[in-house]
Amino acid sequence: MGISGATPAFQPPVIPWLAPQALVAELDLGPGLDGQAVEIALQRLCADASVQAVLAFGSRARGSGRVDSDLDLAVICRESSLAPALKTERWSHYRGLLGPLGCGVDLVVQGCADAERLAGSRWHVMGDVAREGKVLYVAC
Repeated sequence: MGISGATPAFQPPVIPWLAPQALVAELDLGPGLDGQAVEIALQRLCADASVQAVLAFGSRARGSGRVDSDLDLAVICRESSLAPALKTERWSHYRGLLGPLGCGVDLVVQGCADAERLAGSRWHVMGDVAREGKVLYVAC
């Protein structure tokens, strides 16, 4: 006899950032953002040779962002894994490429193999990125 109301078994998400995709044009990431400024900033970020993929996640990706919401971005690097010092360096570099966007930016940086492995977690932020993220760019 089954237990009614039981939570279904956790199913890891399909990895959404594996298929090449040009930078999404005419982004709509919610109110309070200058779409043109965000697009230019993302063009600079995606032009960096170390960037494999960029995804938005959180309230703005879900379409529930408010004027005062921050912009949550995940940057997946081409390297499989990033040592802590390199991850910090990349975070700083990528944040500089984005420049001021008129809202707070929460930036997550991962190597591609680490991102895939962590995407299967229910508790790690990369699991949230895989489940609800909006793919903005994937390098060819």
